[in-house]
Amino acid sequence: MPILTHLSDSGSALTIKIIGKFQFPMASEYRRAYTNIDEVEKYSLDLQESDYLDSSALGMIIALWEFVERDKNRITVVNANEEVRTILKSANFDQLVNMV
Repeated sequence: MPILTHLSDSGSALTIKIIGKFQFPMASEYRRAYTNIDEVEKYSLDLQESDYLDSSALGMIIALWEFVERDKNRITVVNANEEVRTILKSANFDQLVNMV
């Protein structure tokens, strides 16, 4: 299972954990991860166990950003390795989402 989700006890925060390569074949599962639950206040995209993302992954992050009405404060990318962080920053994703 390449995507795991965790909803906080309060129901206000959802963590989407990507395992393995973040790429097009997981697009449907990724979309279901955040659309099949009631909307939450904060979304975390945990990339600790993902060492690769392709251009479709960037599109999937944009889809989540649009889902939260382009509110940077509602999405945080966490635990990305240096290579993934470099890709996200070079594509200016640090202007769309928080990165820690």
